[in-house]
Amino acid sequence: MTNQVPWNKIILEEFINLALLTKDEEMILRTRIYGWTVREQADRLNMSVSSVNRMIKKIKNKYDEVEKYSAVLPPRKSSEKETYLDEN
Repeated sequence: MTNQVPWNKIILEEFINLALLTKDEEMILRTRIYGWTVREQADRLNMSVSSVNRMIKKIKNKYDEVEKYSAVLPPRKSSEKETYLDEN
């Protein structure tokens, strides 16, 4: 998800407020944006890897739901081709 949305402070705060993220979900999102791997998140946040992956999926679903109600949130890039073009 970190490569699918061009995160900045405005987009991040808008999403957190609209999606009503829990503290754990917010921490997972912020640490992903900072570049932590799923393994690092699991170790440092005292969760299992599967719990972190489950939360990431939940965050993505929440983003897709609230994005349509915001003028600030851009649509997530959904294909490998879209993210590849941004990176290269």
